[in-house]
Amino acid sequence: MAHTILSLQQNVYVAAHDPIVVDDIHESIISPAVLDRFLSSAQGGTVGMAATYRSDCSLSSLAFATLTCALVVHFSAPKKPNRRKNKKKGQEQQPPIFRGRTLLRDRILCNPGIQLYGYMMDRISVSLFLDLSLRINAAVDILSVCPLDDRRSLQALMNALGDEDLLRKVNVKTLFAGRRRKNAPTAKDVALQAWAAYRAVTLARMAPKYATLPRIATDTMPDVYLSALAKISRDAEIIESLKPTTVTNDVKEHFSHKGGNVTLESTRFKTRIMTSRNQVIRIKAKVGDKQPTIVGQAKGVNGRHAQIGVKGPIPYSGVVLSVTTFGVADLTPAEKSKENVVLMALQGLITLLEFPFFCTIWVPSCSISWPPLVQDISTEPLVYYPGGTLNDSQDLAVQRILSEADKDRVLLIHGPPGTGKTTVIAASVLSILKYGSRKRTIWLVAHSNVAVKNIAEKLDKVEFREFKLLVSIGFHFDWHEHLYKRLEHCVIRTDQFDEDPVGTSRLLLDTRVILCTLGMLSNLRIINECAAQVPLQTIIFDEASQIEVGDYLPVLHHFRKSLRKMVFIGDDKQLAPYGQDDIPQLQSLFEFPHLRKHAHFLDTQYRMPFVIGDFISRNVYDHKLKTVHNINTRIACRFLDVKGGQEKKSGFSWMNEREIIAITKLAQLYVSQGKQYKIITPYDAQRNAIEQQLQSEELPWEDNTGNEEDHIIVSLVRSRGIGFLKNMRRTNVMLTRCKKSMIICTTYDFVTTGDAADTLVGKLATAMGPTAWLTLSTRAIEHG
Repeated sequence: MAHTILSLQQNVYVAAHDPIVVDDIHESIISPAVLDRFLSSAQGGTVGMAATYRSDCSLSSLAFATLTCALVVHFSAPKKPNRRKNKKKGQEQQPPIFRGRTLLRDRILCNPGIQLYGYMMDRISVSLFLDLSLRINAAVDILSVCPLDDRRSLQALMNALGDEDLLRKVNVKTLFAGRRRKNAPTAKDVALQAWAAYRAVTLARMAPKYATLPRIATDTMPDVYLSALAKISRDAEIIESLKPTTVTNDVKEHFSHKGGNVTLESTRFKTRIMTSRNQVIRIKAKVGDKQPTIVGQAKGVNGRHAQIGVKGPIPYSGVVLSVTTFGVADLTPAEKSKENVVLMALQGLITLLEFPFFCTIWVPSCSISWPPLVQDISTEPLVYYPGGTLNDSQDLAVQRILSEADKDRVLLIHGPPGTGKTTVIAASVLSILKYGSRKRTIWLVAHSNVAVKNIAEKLDKVEFREFKLLVSIGFHFDWHEHLYKRLEHCVIRTDQFDEDPVGTSRLLLDTRVILCTLGMLSNLRIINECAAQVPLQTIIFDEASQIEVGDYLPVLHHFRKSLRKMVFIGDDKQLAPYGQDDIPQLQSLFEFPHLRKHAHFLDTQYRMPFVIGDFISRNVYDHKLKTVHNINTRIACRFLDVKGGQEKKSGFSWMNEREIIAITKLAQLYVSQGKQYKIITPYDAQRNAIEQQLQSEELPWEDNTGNEEDHIIVSLVRSRGIGFLKNMRRTNVMLTRCKKSMIICTTYDFVTTGDAADTLVGKLATAMGPTAWLTLSTRAIEHG
């Protein structure tokens, strides 16, 4: 059907006098006549293009526009892939390309006489391939007229559209309002987006800028290459779609104000206020009998303190009732970098198939030519570790890290809990520095700041201190400075770097070993200043099983000239990449069969008492994990039957008040006995409530939840639905933190005969038997 965009004159600042006529059709009824009628209006072959997407990020419609006409094509939701094998070829059957899609490909998408321009054309290109099995030729991303690091901003979009010569800013913001606005874009919206792209590139002063931009041409890319790029891009889109649109910020109740700004103090790092161009802060306050709402944006953050630029009058004094951040957070530097690398690859500005590490991971069928290693003095790897004796599996792991063989250029080391992963890292560093070339540099990288700190403390423990630990000012200042007291001699905060190479050299002091998080390797100060003096040659990733494989792409690009060896240490039986619970297709390198089959297994754990280690070996590691431990008694693992404990919903989380009472009493007992303990619970609401209760009872509460410790107290929280416990990987982490003993707080019926009976915790309860169960009055707790 055809109709006029009635809202055109309301949205367009300077526009053609003729209205745009829209053909709004479904893919099944595309005909040559429809396409010919549309293309007849494409003067010079220029066509604007836009797209809409479903909640799962798949393509739902495409719009094409010229000055006076638009064509909107809707597509059916993609069906689940057919996994049946083709008996003749032994390959999976490819989804069919419908006649309408073929016409669309031949007449528009790959027509050599058509030049396509669109917003986020990289996303459109990979969606065409993934969802419709279609390619595109001569497509231009209009945002490429702007610097890559500012590509997602509203001002970048305004600049790409020719500023307010075309559309008012407020209307651009409404029209391109992001992917999760309340109302899905209509056919009118997407047609107008395509029309705006067309008009921008035909403005006299903008045309020269667009003429020099690189074109996306996926029709010439090998399937395997485009498949890799498309998966990296789509996974990133889905991860972004999971980001919350609202966050309740934990802040102190009193605020101050000056010069039109309100200053708030955050009290919790996870929910801290952060600066963002896309988010709005709403403060509900109490002033006398009134409860005004103050609206603004975070203009600056300094540690815990955030300055909010507000609209309207500010109450002279009052109490904060609540603070909420609305809107999706900006992309991190690492997320921006990944998106930009994919864009440049699609545009042909870089060819990732020339990167041997990229091919080894994503395209192993390619012929790989490895760059020469920094030559070591020794022809055979020599292991040096004064911190103790390595077992056979640890020693072999270190040898493979030191190895110069091409088969070990990309090396996976599978390390279950307590098998000495940080010991292997420390021994590798010491061995390289003692026996290797004096030019060889090592970067030790992990997903989290805590994991990086743990590696640093391990090096410090074996009296090696010739390294530098890079920490972002946002994580360190005012929040986690106490974690680094032991490591002050080696910490460099990101704000300490400057553009002067001499100043950077003074900070680094000729070190050859650098520690930082993976995210920091997209920090321009690290790329341009630190890595210029300490090039990334050998890089060892800890927690690699928690890293989504696409997150390595910026590293492969930024450091392609210096990179010589990559080692990935992790355990795919423990924490998965963020979002895998919601996005099963997310992968770490440990899910890549061609890499996993060559992984080295660390086979002996020293952390857990024998009764727990033996259970975990049988039920998680196929009997392959050995235990060496001096505690060989069954009372190292006990269950506490919390009578009457009931789960209760708390926001998006859960809590169990009876378990909080029980845990507090256990904490009092452990403190009186001088035992080192930590409390583990899978739910934020329970964790917050436990911390508040411990604080009110004047018991240690800071840093007393999570991670490993001599004695572990577990709060399962749930009493009916299994929730968290259905994830065996996360449950495995929870059950493997203790060094001496573990008490699991739950209810007997829930884990023995109830919903949790078939979970890993339920199997542990069955294995331990009825004698493992305690009550709060059981004297065995005092002797456990």
